[in-house]
Amino acid sequence: MRYFKILIAVILLVGCEEYFRPDIDEMEPAYVIDGLLTDEPGPYKVKIMKTSGYNGKTETVTDAHVRIECSDGNTYYLLCDSSGCYLTDSAKFVGEVGKSYKLVAIFADGHHLESSYEEMLPSPEIEDINGFYYESKEIATNGDEYFNGVDYGICATNTTAAAGYTPYYRYDCKIVMQTHQRYPGTFPADRYIYRPFTPEGLLVIADANNYIDNKIIGNHIYRTPRKMLFIGIDSLVEGMTDFNIYDYGEFVLVKQFSMDENQYNYWKAVKEQQENTNGFFGHIENQPIGNINSNTGEKVLGYFCVSSVKQNFSALGLNESKKYVSKYDADYFPDTDTVAIYERPQDFTIMFQN
Repeated sequence: MRYFKILIAVILLVGCEEYFRPDIDEMEPAYVIDGLLTDEPGPYKVKIMKTSGYNGKTETVTDAHVRIECSDGNTYYLLCDSSGCYLTDSAKFVGEVGKSYKLVAIFADGHHLESSYEEMLPSPEIEDINGFYYESKEIATNGDEYFNGVDYGICATNTTAAAGYTPYYRYDCKIVMQTHQRYPGTFPADRYIYRPFTPEGLLVIADANNYIDNKIIGNHIYRTPRKMLFIGIDSLVEGMTDFNIYDYGEFVLVKQFSMDENQYNYWKAVKEQQENTNGFFGHIENQPIGNINSNTGEKVLGYFCVSSVKQNFSALGLNESKKYVSKYDADYFPDTDTVAIYERPQDFTIMFQN
C-alpha cells in the first residue's frame, strides 16, 4: 500500500506538469541611419540599415532615394555605392558653417524618413594637443600565476577655448607610433618604423560648461600603454629577434566636431551605453534619442549629424625613467594607413629622447 501511494503521487505530479511559455515583447524591425555632414571636403556618407528584431541581424537598405536639403533652398542627391552607403557628389557639395541641413530618405514601400534641420555650428581651433604620464593597476600573468601589475603610458589631451562658441564637442583620434630600431649583425641596420593605429570604438565628448570660462583644458582623448609604444617589430625582419629600440613615441592627430545640445545628449547617451558597467541590477543608462522621424510613426534609430571640424596634431614621447611626457615639434602628421619602414630619417621623423 505504501508503494502504491507513492506511485499515485508521482503520476499526479507528472500529469499536472505544464510548459511555461514566457510572454516576451517582440521588437518590431526598425530603420537605423548613420550620417555625418561636415565642412571638410566630401563625399559625405549616409548608411541606412534595417534591424530584424531580437535575432541581432541587420540588412543594408539599397533602394532608397536619399537627399540632403539645405536652408538656402538647394538640394543634393546621394547615390548608393556597392557597399550600401549613400554618397554625395564631392565636386558639387561641401557643407558650410552657418547653414542648416536635413536628411530625407524615401523608400519604395512608402516609408518616408526625415531628420530635423541641423545647423552647422562653428568650431574654435584646438589650441594644443599635449600629454601626461599615467599609471594604472592591471592583472598580469607570467604563465603560471596571476599578480597585480602596473600599466603605464601616455594620455593625450586637448585644449580648446570654446568661449563664444557652442560648448559641445565630439572627438576622433588617429595615432602613428614611431620607433627607431637598430638590428645587430655584421652590418648593423637602423630602421625608422611608423605604425598607424586608429582606436576602435573610441567615443570622446566634452562639455565646455564643465570647464572654467568655457575653456576646455585637459580633456582626455586616448591612453596609449607603454607596451604598445615600445613594441618591437622583429617580425618585419625574418629571424631577427635581438635588437635595440632607441627612440619611441607617437604622433597624435585629433579632430574636433562641433555639436548642439541635442546632438551632445545623443552622443552622451551612446557613451553611457558603451561604458555601462553597473551590472544586472545597476542603473539603466539613458536611451539615445535620434533626430530622424518616420511618416508612419515607427521608431528610427540613429542621428544625422552636422558638424564643423577643426584638427591639430602633436608628437609625444614618454620618458619612462623620469615618468614624464615630452612634447616635440613636428612639421606635419605622417598620415599613413600601413606600416612604413625607412632606412634613413624622413622629414617628419622625431628623435624622441627616451
